[in-house]
Amino acid sequence: MSNSESRDAAALLYKAMGAYASPGSDVEYRHLLARYRADSAFSEVVNGIAAGMELAILDVSERGLVIAPSGKKSRFSIKIGDLRLNLSEREKVAMVLVHMAIGTVFYPTTDHLEDEGRTPFPSSLIDIREKVVGIANQLRVAAEGDSYPAEELRPGWSLLLDLQEVMPDASRASMSSVHGIVKVCLMRMLTYGLVRKEGREEIGDKTVLTPTHQLRIQLRELTLPNLYRVTAESAVVEANQG
Repeated sequence: MSNSESRDAAALLYKAMGAYASPGSDVEYRHLLARYRADSAFSEVVNGIAAGMELAILDVSERGLVIAPSGKKSRFSIKIGDLRLNLSEREKVAMVLVHMAIGTVFYPTTDHLEDEGRTPFPSSLIDIREKVVGIANQLRVAAEGDSYPAEELRPGWSLLLDLQEVMPDASRASMSSVHGIVKVCLMRMLTYGLVRKEGREEIGDKTVLTPTHQLRIQLRELTLPNLYRVTAESAVVEANQG
């Protein structure tokens, strides 16, 4: 392996780490990606460097490489506590639940998640907030029926149902309302390139948000199937009753 080859392999991984990196707008990224897809020796070098950095390559296509930490101990791994300081256990579970709920808003069924030919659903902060509350209510009902997954998520959905949906006088995103928690999660997802928004202003009630390819792949490859399924099923029930 030459120095130039290792440099190119590291450069490809570096570009793939960019939150909104796109081969379409980056000539070097596009060339390195094409080389990765066509040259097995080069792809082995890239894969080896990624493994040594405790990174996993989840997907490769003309859209780019989608990479993620290979485990919880990876230095690139992000925990819920890293997203917001001093969270209680209930708040941590609520944030996990909100992230899962956001995923089901964009991809309401596993077919939508797995079929890349399907365009994901755009949504707004208000739409997502209402869906989160609906899912929390359905999980409450499921827990009453002895659903183990719903019971396991009780700290999260019970907190969401205890909170006000909106704090009218709140000037910034906080954990004091469902609206605030959803906004906190969306702002972090925006920072990490998992969602996009229309316009340059701060995320508002009617700001249109769409998921990125990275979110689809991470949900498909990394999300615990049972956790996603119970959340998605609750979203479907809530939609049918709406």
